[in-house]
Amino acid sequence: MQTTASQDTLFTEDAARQPIEAGDPANDSRLFRRCLGLYGTGIAIITTEMEEQRAAVTVNSFASVSLDPPLVLWSISRASRSYPLFTNSKRFAVNILASTQMNVSRHFSSKVEDKFADASWSPGEFGSPLLHGCLAHFECETYAQVEGGDHTILIGLVRRASRFEGEPLLFAQGQYSVAYSHPEASPAPEVGRLTPETSTEGTIIPQIFEAHHLLSAVFDEHRHAEGLDISVARVIACVYDMPGLKVDQVARVTYLGQRDTEDALATLVERGMLVSSADGQLILTEAGRQRREAIRARWQNFQKDQLEGIPEADLRATLRTLSKLIAQNRPAK
Repeated sequence: MQTTASQDTLFTEDAARQPIEAGDPANDSRLFRRCLGLYGTGIAIITTEMEEQRAAVTVNSFASVSLDPPLVLWSISRASRSYPLFTNSKRFAVNILASTQMNVSRHFSSKVEDKFADASWSPGEFGSPLLHGCLAHFECETYAQVEGGDHTILIGLVRRASRFEGEPLLFAQGQYSVAYSHPEASPAPEVGRLTPETSTEGTIIPQIFEAHHLLSAVFDEHRHAEGLDISVARVIACVYDMPGLKVDQVARVTYLGQRDTEDALATLVERGMLVSSADGQLILTEAGRQRREAIRARWQNFQKDQLEGIPEADLRATLRTLSKLIAQNRPAK
C-alpha cells in the first residue's frame, strides 16, 4: 500500500515513544484499569425495579449494539449488591448524565443504602425509574445476558428512547470532564465558531474548561518527571493538605471515584509515600511529603511561566470572576 508523505507522517509520528508503564494485565489489574481509563466515555446510571425493589448503578460500560433491532449493552460486576436484582429483572433503564449532574454520578456511586431517597425521579413507561435532569433515557427490556469473566453483560432491547437539551458528562483518566470542540476541528458551517472577541455570553465556561484541560495536559510532563500520573498527583495533594482523611472522603474531595482513589492510594503505599492508621486515617510519610512539595514547586514555576506577560489587571479580573463562580457553586456544608 502506497502512502503520501502526509499519510506516512501521520502513521509514523512518535514511533519511538516509550510507554510510561506496561505489563500483563492478568498480573496487574491496576495497570489494566489505568490503561482503560485513557478511553474517555460518557456516564450512565442504570436503574431497575422489580417487586417494589429498586436498584441503580453508575457505569461507563454502556454502548450501542444494533440499530435493527435497537439494542444496547452494559456490564455489571457479579460482586455487586445489585447483581441479583438486575439479572432477575426483565427490564432496566439507561439514564445518560448531563454535564450538570456530577453530583448525581457521585451519589449513585456511593454506598448509600437507599440511593433513590434523595434523588429526583419518576417511573418510566415500562416501570424502570427515570432520573430527572438527564440528557437521554433508554427504557429497555432485557434481551440477553452474557457471562464475561467477573462481570455479566446485559443486552437490552430499547422500547422507548428520549433525549433532552444539554451537554454530556464525561469521564476520562480518572476525572470528570466535559466536551469541547477540538482546536483543530472545523465548526459546522451553520454554527461557526464563537470567540471571546466576538461574544462572551455562552463562551466563558467552555473557555475555562478548555484552559483547565490544556494546562493539565501540558503539566503532565512535570507529573511524570516526579513519577506520578494525574490521579496519584491529585490524591497526594489532597492527603498533604488534609491529613487524616479516610478513603471515601478522599474520593469525594478529589472527584476521582472510589476505585480510582483506591488504586492511587495503593500506588502511594507501595512506594512508601503513604500509611494508614488503625482507624483508616491516611497520612503521608516523609517521602510522600517531599514528593508533594516537589510537584508543588514545579507547579509554581509552571504557573509563573504561563502567566508571564498577562497584565496584572487582567489576572485580577479573572481571579475575581473565578472566585465568584466557585463561591456560588460550592456545595453547602
